[in-house]
Amino acid sequence: MTGIGIDTGGTCTDAVIYDLDTKQVLASAKSATTHERLEIGIGESLGKLPAGLVRQASYISLSTTLATNACVENKGGRVCLIFIGVDRKTVEESYQDYGFDGTDYMRFLDADPAKGIAPDWDLLEEMIPGILAAYDSVAVSQVLPRENNGAYEKETRRRILEKKNMTVVCAYEIFKDLNVIRRGAGALLNARLIPVVEEFFAAVHHVLEERQIPLPFLIMRSDGSLVSEQYSARYPVETLLCGPTASVKGAAELMPSKQAVVVDMGGTTSDIALVKDGVPKEDPNGVKVGQWKTFVRGIDIDTFALGGDSRVGYGDGELFLCPERVLPVSQLAGRYPQVLAELKRQWKRYGGNTRPLYEHLVLMKRIHGRETHYTEQERQICQTLEGAPLGMEQLALRLGTDVYHLDTSRLEREGILLRSGFTPTDAMVLSGDHWTSDHPRAAFEAAEYAAGFLAKSTGRNRKEIPGEVYRLVKEKLYCNLVRILWEDAHENGKEGSSPDLERFAKEAFAAEMERIRAGADGGEGSFFRNQFGTDALLLGVGAPTHVFLQDVAKALHTESVLSEYSGVCNALGALLGDVCVYETVEVRVDYMISSWDVENENYIVYGDKKETYSSMEAAVERAAVLARQRAVQKARDCGAGEIDSLTHRVRKKEASTNLGNVPMGAQVTACARGKYRLQAGSLQI
Repeated sequence: MTGIGIDTGGTCTDAVIYDLDTKQVLASAKSATTHERLEIGIGESLGKLPAGLVRQASYISLSTTLATNACVENKGGRVCLIFIGVDRKTVEESYQDYGFDGTDYMRFLDADPAKGIAPDWDLLEEMIPGILAAYDSVAVSQVLPRENNGAYEKETRRRILEKKNMTVVCAYEIFKDLNVIRRGAGALLNARLIPVVEEFFAAVHHVLEERQIPLPFLIMRSDGSLVSEQYSARYPVETLLCGPTASVKGAAELMPSKQAVVVDMGGTTSDIALVKDGVPKEDPNGVKVGQWKTFVRGIDIDTFALGGDSRVGYGDGELFLCPERVLPVSQLAGRYPQVLAELKRQWKRYGGNTRPLYEHLVLMKRIHGRETHYTEQERQICQTLEGAPLGMEQLALRLGTDVYHLDTSRLEREGILLRSGFTPTDAMVLSGDHWTSDHPRAAFEAAEYAAGFLAKSTGRNRKEIPGEVYRLVKEKLYCNLVRILWEDAHENGKEGSSPDLERFAKEAFAAEMERIRAGADGGEGSFFRNQFGTDALLLGVGAPTHVFLQDVAKALHTESVLSEYSGVCNALGALLGDVCVYETVEVRVDYMISSWDVENENYIVYGDKKETYSSMEAAVERAAVLARQRAVQKARDCGAGEIDSLTHRVRKKEASTNLGNVPMGAQVTACARGKYRLQAGSLQI
């Protein structure tokens, strides 16, 4: 059986045709991701594959870093988060620990499910008009949801939907864990990512219909399993790391190694995973993306902002890499050659400046139908940019203002606008390591003018800029690899690693680069040498990796490995998986208040409703039945046909007291695995 894998990343959209029986790549293709119209990049990559092989394929499987990138850059739909029964002060003191960038979009309702104290529904009714006017969707997370099976979340959703048909995400329907703030973070991300995934799926449908390819498609989840389009459209947060996960699986397939570090550098992020004894390491606590902590099950992938399209900023005479993704100025000029004229004008007028006046803004999405969500200036900005991209000064002049009073931050954060600036990709264009097929001369000259602007603004020679950007990329990659390897080697490393680790890593990197530059026998000796290293191979994935990874591997005293198909590992990995779901049911011991005597124990099973049993054995047996039933149903929802295996495990919980260990309950987790059931044109579930 053959399948088509497609991965839409921040920079490139990759496609591959793979024979799953012979484990051979039959064809591959790569095109630029067109963020303003995703279907263009997807269509171009599919169009480069042999038509005969496309017709023979049985299905299409997808992965994407769009959701990952949206989290790292804090982009996506505008969401209101309602906490029920959560202390406002607690959230205000700890919200940054979970990835939230503020609390302005949060609302709070008092309640206590354990005591049957419901929220003030009249207060919610008063909140709803303001929520509907200011937000695209709503996420709801209540404290102690297992006490009433999330009834307060569901009632909140019902009341909101009475007023308007909009997306309302209930946290307990996705995550059964107790930490209400972390569940809220996951529900918020799910609501924020729904429009991102909807746009992606709409683009795929458009391409398949246009090219008359009647194939169903699936999408990879963060744990490497595959799910149906319908399921992932409802719960896109579960596909949060599907792009990086696909890259890890593809790398392990193409470059098998017992001990390896998979290094996947894309346009926006770099994703690092460890392979131990030939198996990717899983994250037992839920995946983390940037600062966001979730309960999403997945491979342990460390994601940080570093890619070919990372913005190069400057200040105090220094260059530095910013976390946000921008459109490389060479690519902008390749698509819009008139941009070159504005870059020349900026160069002649200023040479350099304290503000990046050479940067441009591109309209990615129209706000028709949502004008009331934006200020008058924001509406004027979008209207002015409908014709073509404009430089910062050009845009300000047309709006009758100056660059100091031009506020585009929210439009950029929500993906309405995309900034264009100098990036590592532009440095690669100037160094001859990357080229563009669209107006290559204009692209090269645009990168030259932008590099000249940076040079003048920081007191450098223009020819120094590409090499300095290369050094910054390698340094950031090296320092993050040192951090990840340190955390893996130290038991509590993620909580207790040395605050000086980054400083030590930067010093070590500088010394290693000098050693590499001087050669094995060159350079002067040192009384003290700070070194980091690993015996694991570095497996390179992603288009820019071949430019930077070799020196980083040398600095870590190991080797880097690339495959002929390293650039499309993500698309290949998207095909490698089956349907696999987990469902957990909790059992809690409820001791009588009047006695600590075990004869007075009640064992409560938290299913769709609370059920009480007189023995732990009976409660666990019932929990296992419920967990297995839920797992099978969820596997069907995810697109499974036959269930190949159904297992469960029991983890008992105890508490230490002065009377000895006291049973507190158990977690029963069932796992259902099966192959997807395919039918031309759609998944039957």
